[in-house]
Amino acid sequence: MNLRKWEYFLKVAEFGNLSRVAEKLDISQPALSRQISALEEEIGVPLFIRTGRGLTLTPAGETFRARAETVMEEILRMPEEVALAASTPSGSLAFGAPPFMARILTGELCAGFAREYPKVRMRVRGAHSVHLREAIFFRDIDVGILAAPVTEPDIRTEPLLREQLFIVGPPGAGYEVNKPVSLASIADRPLILTPRPDGLRALVENGFAGIGRRTNVAMETEHAPMDELIRRGVGFTILPGCGMINSPLQNFSRAPIEGMTVTWLVGSLGTLRETLSIGRFKAKLRASVQLSTSDGRWQATYLPETSVF
Repeated sequence: MNLRKWEYFLKVAEFGNLSRVAEKLDISQPALSRQISALEEEIGVPLFIRTGRGLTLTPAGETFRARAETVMEEILRMPEEVALAASTPSGSLAFGAPPFMARILTGELCAGFAREYPKVRMRVRGAHSVHLREAIFFRDIDVGILAAPVTEPDIRTEPLLREQLFIVGPPGAGYEVNKPVSLASIADRPLILTPRPDGLRALVENGFAGIGRRTNVAMETEHAPMDELIRRGVGFTILPGCGMINSPLQNFSRAPIEGMTVTWLVGSLGTLRETLSIGRFKAKLRASVQLSTSDGRWQATYLPETSVF
């Protein structure tokens, strides 16, 4: 239907006088009359009763008027609603980060994003880098934090931050957080590490290989509580600094390892269209990391998107 006819109809229904409406709409009265007649023909019933004093609505006309007003109001609101939708994230978003970051980043970040953008349905996954890379590739998550290097060509990455790796042992091991140790000095330590081919495991093994030593792996684990394994004498571990923030491990013996750092990347699928929700989430992720590193809660170096790593 031609909505212009609806507009003419509503004006005639309001004033009940063709000549008056024609004058207000700046069209001829015969042209307006033809438009009203054409609308009645399309609908198939008379909408007006024509009298010497003007036009009054038939029962069908009253019904059509109520429906037409509703439709026209919806049409008038449409541009505003479309503009709002274009600037308001909605839909779904899945994010993944290493378990080490749960207490310094993931909880605060995701809770804040959910409050700010309640129309976005969030799903959060905690997993090690190797599983997050797979999750990105298979579109199980939209955005993930990965340990460098990432060699998969389909995964688009950008630098996020770099932080120190620590040797962590039981409380009486004698390490001090302000006294770095060499990689060679811990080469004989039995280590509790994530399984291959996890990014952090690769970093550790490459480090030992670089000094001509093999990694002494006492146990591989993905989900077992590291503090319990260390406390029960299974071995030591090597973790990034974030793994000890607000964790039982912060009371364990630990020391930075000279020359050993991990670079964390923001990863997403290269072929995936970046939605408004993903863009806003990435921006909030960066703002959160930049704040926590600048105020000292996270002892790490924030890396802008343009950084070379």
